[in-house]
Amino acid sequence: MLSLALAVLVTQAPPLPPGGKQMIAPTAIETARLYFLAGDLTTSREWCERGLKREAKACKPLLKDLAEYKFLMSKFEELTLDEAKQVIALDRRISPKDQGKLTKPIFERYVSGPMTRAKLWAEQGAAAEAVRFVEDALKVDPTNADARALLKQLTTLADAGVSLDGGR
Repeated sequence: MLSLALAVLVTQAPPLPPGGKQMIAPTAIETARLYFLAGDLTTSREWCERGLKREAKACKPLLKDLAEYKFLMSKFEELTLDEAKQVIALDRRISPKDQGKLTKPIFERYVSGPMTRAKLWAEQGAAAEAVRFVEDALKVDPTNADARALLKQLTTLADAGVSLDGGR
């Protein structure tokens, strides 16, 4: 009788945690993406390889992207604009929601930094110099909404002959 009661307890689902939702462990690809975000490319690749049996459709392209990303990151100091563009595109394919830890300095160097310099030049009334910096940022990140908006603003002001120096 005791073993029957024990068997019933073992086969029943565990009680739900507070909030009523059952907790589910992340999949191999989700774990690989988490390690990618943290900057651990080796462990990310290992988790992706583990998921090949269950999630082959998602893991095979991710493995390819991780390999290409790792190669480009080996040239971190010498990246060209096209390679920096590739790094940012790969980052977005690997982890669509968040930017990886290793990509942030590249984004800063090739997109955020030039945008900051463009804004400074624009504030000083040098629209032509500002446009060059914005165009450099757009070469690396063509989908950047801030850069597109600033470029539109600068070209509109330049076409109208308005000075950005605020009357100085």
